[in-house]
This record gives sequence, C-alpha cells and structure tokens, in this order.
Amino acid sequence: MAQKNNKTNSGLYVAVFFVLVILIVIMFFVKKDDIVSNLKKTNFFERVGVATPEFVEKHPIKQEKSVPDDIEIDLMDDSSEKNNAAAGKSAGNTKNDLASDSDVKKTENLGQKTEIAQNSQNTQNEKQPEKTEEAKTSGAEMASGKTEKSEDVAKNSAPQKTVPAQNVSTATTRTATLYFVSIGADGSVNRQAVKRQLAKSDSPLTDAIKALLAGPVPGEKNAMSLIPSGSKLIGASVKDGVATLNFNENFEFNTYGVEGSIGQLMQIVYTATEFSTVKSVQFLIEGEKKEYLGSEGQWIGTPLARSSF
Repeated sequence: MAQKNNKTNSGLYVAVFFVLVILIVIMFFVKKDDIVSNLKKTNFFERVGVATPEFVEKHPIKQEKSVPDDIEIDLMDDSSEKNNAAAGKSAGNTKNDLASDSDVKKTENLGQKTEIAQNSQNTQNEKQPEKTEEAKTSGAEMASGKTEKSEDVAKNSAPQKTVPAQNVSTATTRTATLYFVSIGADGSVNRQAVKRQLAKSDSPLTDAIKALLAGPVPGEKNAMSLIPSGSKLIGASVKDGVATLNFNENFEFNTYGVEGSIGQLMQIVYTATEFSTVKSVQFLIEGEKKEYLGSEGQWIGTPLARSSF
C-alpha cells in the first residue's frame, strides 16, 4: 500500500515538472526576442565565462522608444489642437481668477476705506459739543418765531456750564493751623500760627502733625521750626481728649538746648489742640512712655496741655 502511494506521488511530481518545463518553453518563445536582446545587452555569457552563442551575437538589440521629459502626453486625447485649446483655456481661467481676486481686493479696500470714513465721520459727530445742537435748535425755533423758548433754554443751560473754582477747592481741601516759632529782635522765641491748605482725609490730626514736622514752606514769612530734623510720626490716636503721639528717636534730641526742647513740645501741643477733640498730648518715643525728653530733662511723663507752656 505504501509503495503504491510512493509511485502515485512520484508520477505527480513528474507531471508537474513537465508542465513547468512546457510553460518555460512557451514563455521563452513568446519572449524570445526580449530574452535574447537582454542576454546580448548585458553580456551575460561573457560574465559567466562562456562564449556568446552565434544566434545571440547576431540578434539585433531591441530599441526602446524614449519620450522627451519636457513633452506632456495627453492620454485622453491624442489631438495636439485639443491640447493647445485646453492650455489656452487654462491660461484664460487663470487670468480671470487673477482679475477676480484683484477686483475682490479692490472692493475690500474700498469697503474698508468707506467704513473708516464713516467711523471718522461718526466720531466727529459724537465729539460735536452740545452747544452746536442747542444753537441749531435755537436757530430753528427763532426762525419759527419761538424766541422766548430759546431764551429760556439758554438761561437754564448757563448755570450748568459754570462751576466756581472755589467750591471745587473747598470740597477737596481743608484749612489747618500749624504752629511754628519766630525769633524776635531781642532774641526771644515766639509762637507763630500759620494757616495752610491740606488735602482732606480720614486722619486730619496725622496730616497736620506730619505737615508740621516737614517745616515751613515758602511764603510763610519768618516762620521756623525747632523740631529736630529727621523726626517722624509713627502713630497717633485720640481718646478722652488726650492725643497719644508716637515719634521716632530723632524727636528726642534737640540741638538748640532747653529753649529748643520747650519750643518743639509747644509746637506739637498747640497744633494738636487746634482740634476740638484734643485737650492735651501724651508723647511716646519709639512706642515707649518716658518721663523726660532728651538730656535737658523736659517733662513728658504726663499729657501736656497749652497751659504747660
């Protein structure tokens, strides 16, 4: 049984082999010219070390038609006239497209210029003063015989245009009284009250003391300050008629001696007690309550009033 199967397989292999051989022979005859031409062109036999057969040597090499790279072939239509017409039509379409794009751009630019001009005109119309409209209305009414009504409109609009400068100044500033000193001809130290305009705020006492520490300004004739240079107000509060004022350490040392220490304390007390809520002043140095001011020993252990000077 096994031998029978082997014979069957062998017969099948032989049949397949013959079929392949037949196919190769058929393909050889069909492509004979191409095969022989390729063998001659590539020098196949010389490369493998065998003499080239005579039929191969005499066989003419098949020439392939070459097409120039710069020639386009229309596969749909062989007519050159149709190709030229198509090319002309394409060029015409391109020109039309360019012209259309140019017209669109011109139209857009014209629209933008028109829009800008309209916006400019609208802006100018909005910026026209109300007087122009009133004048036009007044002229129209006068032409129609409404003179009395036009005069009433002018009278009513006049007060709205005029705002007294004094009222504006009063609304944003207040008058403060600051105390400086002046030196008399005999060398005596005298108080000198100065009126000054200060900006309104929620802490008028602090503003007044800071202005006093800054010293007199041009126009405040003969006024000078005995408060030491570099003195700063750290904090201020008012309770039960006593203003507690906290100064930095520069306030403690006066280069003018005893008269200078008394003068600086007097300036602070008189300026602070200008406010109706302040009756006396308690001095602090760097947040600390001290009994004496500086090396001269001026008493500041308790609140000082105007009667202290």
